[in-house]
Amino acid sequence: MAAETSHGGTAERQPWLLGSRLRQLRLATGLVLFTYVLTHLLNHALLNISIAVADRALLAQKFAWQGVIGTTLLYSALTIHPSLGLWALYARRQFRWTAAEALQLLLGLSLPAMLVNHVCVTRVSYALYNLNKGYVAELNALWVATPPWGWLQIGVLIVAWTHACIGLYFLLRLRRWWPAAQTSLAAAAVLLPVLALLGFAAGGRELARALADPAFRIANLPVGVTGNSAQKASLAALRDWFLITYAAAIAGVFLARLVRNVAALRRGKMVVRYPGGTRARVPRGIAVLDASRLQAIPHAAVCGGRGRCSTCRIRVLWSAEPLPPPAPHERQILDHIGADPDTVRLACQLHPTADLAVVPLIAPEIAGDFVLGRAPRIPGDERFLAAMFIDLRGSAGLAARHMPFDSVFLVGRFITTITRAVVQSGGRPVQFLGDGLLALFGLERAPERACRDALDAVRSVQTELANLAPVFDQEAGVPLRYGIGLHCGRAIFGEIGFGQHVAFTALGETINLAHRLQELARDLEVAAVISEAVFTTAGTDPSPYALLETTPRGHGATLLVRTVELDGVVVAVG
Repeated sequence: MAAETSHGGTAERQPWLLGSRLRQLRLATGLVLFTYVLTHLLNHALLNISIAVADRALLAQKFAWQGVIGTTLLYSALTIHPSLGLWALYARRQFRWTAAEALQLLLGLSLPAMLVNHVCVTRVSYALYNLNKGYVAELNALWVATPPWGWLQIGVLIVAWTHACIGLYFLLRLRRWWPAAQTSLAAAAVLLPVLALLGFAAGGRELARALADPAFRIANLPVGVTGNSAQKASLAALRDWFLITYAAAIAGVFLARLVRNVAALRRGKMVVRYPGGTRARVPRGIAVLDASRLQAIPHAAVCGGRGRCSTCRIRVLWSAEPLPPPAPHERQILDHIGADPDTVRLACQLHPTADLAVVPLIAPEIAGDFVLGRAPRIPGDERFLAAMFIDLRGSAGLAARHMPFDSVFLVGRFITTITRAVVQSGGRPVQFLGDGLLALFGLERAPERACRDALDAVRSVQTELANLAPVFDQEAGVPLRYGIGLHCGRAIFGEIGFGQHVAFTALGETINLAHRLQELARDLEVAAVISEAVFTTAGTDPSPYALLETTPRGHGATLLVRTVELDGVVVAVG
């Protein structure tokens, strides 16, 4: 069935039932299994008191999980959740996972194989042969009779709990209260399995002492509880059948991936264009986020592409064909952030079938630890620095002509671009001034190297902004204009502020002159004004650039500077 698109045409409806609905189902079944594991761990922890206490608590647990509702929920979750894990393995277009994502998938796929024996000797044996086992029977099997199965059970416990905690982390880390609660939750996540393992050991030792009395064994481990030889053989055969079937299912997933890739080649390719001329040639119909990942193009996605956040969002500049309309859950997220679904989409949810050009709206890279407030506190000091001011021209006009969201997007792209260039050249961003940036060079390097890095940063900024200019021109409707001021000398730097509100900054005549040179670049309508002292200290020939004598405002002495035209590029320095 065709659905009308936001572009006025028609397109094949997105299979969102295989997207958000499956993720919701996977989350729901995962929470059921998490609750089941949680109650087991709490019960195991009671073994630190005694087997009798743990067995009494086990009665309540069995009442909850062996009833009609509990059994239905548990068996449904045990069937659906691993199946959806196999589906996730099939649906993933590439294998560039983060460490946490890879660990979660690996643990999740290994769990059914590790857990099947325990399920057979407990739940299945109860369902088929009414073997109602308690802690005495299980500890006898896992601690006394066959310790290797006990070690396997310990592995199952650790794997299941780790898999569940990683899943909860992906779910909760987007919540506003998460930063304040994560330390306490992490402590609980570590403490609970430790208590359960200690309880397992304590219960095993208690049972070993009790089994020294033959009467205890006869009373507590009859065949009606442990099962006879035929029943045990039947359960073992069922376990082996499951392992073979599960291995075949995993192999089938990889075979299905191969068939899908062959089919994708027959459908043809599409081209996704990114800023700066980067292109991704990928099979038609895959998500834009997968296209970025397949071509190793950095693309933000805090939730891992699960459609739970909006950090992968993109602006669609043009498309050769009408785009599929947003699914309800995608539209809900776009409405929440106030985005226009005609032009802004979630990259993880958009599955185009024809060429298109996009601009990621959230930068994936981190522009230095200081930007995130991770830098260590730095006491006040004085040393030789190269100071650079970079400013976007005409930002006030942008705000007047565009919607707030678009203005923030354009300025944000500019700041991200120049910050990346500065950091890659060895500089440190210290102040973001609305539509501009103050960066310092030489905090940890000699004056000559500091000035060389600063000149290299000017060249990098010009190159990066040249790549940004076409996008800026299309979105803003005006040419990209900017100004750079660069000066060097001694300056005072350190942290100022109060309490948690502390910022790193630099003070002194060097900083003031760099700012004045940036203003002079605006007045002269040039790309950069660089003091002669920077070239002299760097040991670089300044002759390609026009020499100018100026007396900066507030500075009594004449200063020799070099100007770089808007179309000029500072030559690379060694």
